[in-house]
Amino acid sequence: MSKPCKISSWIESGYLLKSLIMTNLAIGVDFGGTKIACGVVDIKSGRLVGTTKKKTRVLGDEKDVWQRLQSAVDELLAETNVDIKDTLGIGIGSAGMIDRKKGLLLLAPNLGVSQVPITEPISNHYAIPCRLGNDLEVATLGELEFGAGRQCHSFVCIFVGTGIGSGIICDGVPYLGATGTAGEIGHTIVVPDGRKCGCGGSGCLETYASRTAIAKEILSGIEKGLDCTISDKIDLSKGIIRSKALASAVEMGDELVIGAITKAARYMGIGLASLVNFYNPQRIILGGGLIEAVELYFNTAIRETRQRVLSVPARKLDIVKAELGDFAGIIGAAMLMKNHKQT
Repeated sequence: MSKPCKISSWIESGYLLKSLIMTNLAIGVDFGGTKIACGVVDIKSGRLVGTTKKKTRVLGDEKDVWQRLQSAVDELLAETNVDIKDTLGIGIGSAGMIDRKKGLLLLAPNLGVSQVPITEPISNHYAIPCRLGNDLEVATLGELEFGAGRQCHSFVCIFVGTGIGSGIICDGVPYLGATGTAGEIGHTIVVPDGRKCGCGGSGCLETYASRTAIAKEILSGIEKGLDCTISDKIDLSKGIIRSKALASAVEMGDELVIGAITKAARYMGIGLASLVNFYNPQRIILGGGLIEAVELYFNTAIRETRQRVLSVPARKLDIVKAELGDFAGIIGAAMLMKNHKQT
């Protein structure tokens, strides 16, 4: 996929510009707990015309949500010189639970808001269509259309970061479930009565296999007096560490970090094996910063999955990395402006 660029750098003629804008361009917004990323996307080819990214914070109220979204879109339009009226509309993939039909953000603990109308205010402000999806759902849609899910009709896309989430593709279309919340693999139980999770439950996969879980494991080791080469890279108050710092520690042979990553990845393998045994997908696609940066995590998770999964579903199972990286959410959100059948 081409790198993001100014629209003027790859469209040579005014006729081509007009033709492309009138038929293929849409705006995609990836609205997450740590950032808002926006892009103008050619939804026919998946090509990015341009992107912008801003850090997010805990939001105060619904007006704060709208202002942040509008500011991000306005900045994108200024950067790309695209007239919003020449796009098909705005697709938004948001963290949290949503009501797609009403365009409502029901609950987003990481953003600090709930019951916020999204699509109607944004659509009214820009006078163009707007659609809302879950952030993991749209990232999976991006991988389906232009990434590691191309020509695959049955797969699960799992993203590992501060938390763990997933999207499900069944018979070539997103499967959303009875209440629209399918894909919460991070909240499947791997340890009965285990660690408390932010969802209110205990023993969730997210509390054992996420980057946050790895950071807490490392912090526990440091408190016990174990040496760690990246102790200065961990936010002690929040238990946050970047994936690149973990990768660097692995390269230096940091035993504490290697042990924490291996432990977390084994739990991920346990979760994946259960998923495969239940759903029998053709492919598992793993994405997120931790997967991209730390090969030890990816390889250990695969090995653990293969050791635990039933032999018959394992025969036709591929486990691969996502291909779109940070752009999956942007591209997938823009794809909401196409007519996709949803189960």
